[in-house]
Amino acid sequence: MRQTSERPQGRKGTLTVLPSVMSAAALIFGVSACGGNDESTEEPTLTASQVCDSTLDSSATSALKRMGNTEKFTELPGTMNSGEPSKFSLKRSAKTIYEDMTQRNQCVVFKAGDKTGHPLMTVDFSAVNYHPRADDASQDEKSENVIYPIGLYAKTNGNASAAIYFKCSAQASGTAKESEPYIKASLTSAPGQVSVKSTGQDLVTVLNAVSRAMAEQLDCASEAALPTQVPKPTTG
Repeated sequence: MRQTSERPQGRKGTLTVLPSVMSAAALIFGVSACGGNDESTEEPTLTASQVCDSTLDSSATSALKRMGNTEKFTELPGTMNSGEPSKFSLKRSAKTIYEDMTQRNQCVVFKAGDKTGHPLMTVDFSAVNYHPRADDASQDEKSENVIYPIGLYAKTNGNASAAIYFKCSAQASGTAKESEPYIKASLTSAPGQVSVKSTGQDLVTVLNAVSRAMAEQLDCASEAALPTQVPKPTTG
């Protein structure tokens, strides 16, 4: 079973992202459990503009191609425990943002033809009741985080992961989840899958594009105020 990336609520000032090696191992298990060795369960080859429910703009598609050093991709085959397709859908993902990681609909992308079973990237959205602050990271001189002025907080860690927090109280309005008015978007990669030609900026460019689409889906695009183009980092 995959383990959750969310740290306990109430601890502020630090950002924890699921270690890539754990994510990779969990996804390999997921492919085996859901898809088995049946070739018919394999997803069709996709272009960069088709992955993640066709949410990537031109900048993000170019970034994804650099990340994988390829132009062809596939998504996770099979079905989730709920019986829903594993393939990413904005609508399904929006409906599962309150669930634990094993139940959330994630965008899991592989390089077409890659036989390792390790994903090039996993994009995950979850509702949270906190968000880190940029000055928290700047206080750590040894921090490898690069901070971007996107949403409430955005950062990359080399070319292994990226995270964006944005406000989205609309999705919680009038529900028992009003205490979770923020969305955490995360992008993680399995070790060795991202090309050495790629940088953290590619990761945050892809994540920002999918996050903008998710904010639209959740009816909080104005509140989220995510940029159409990724700005220069403020640290790093």
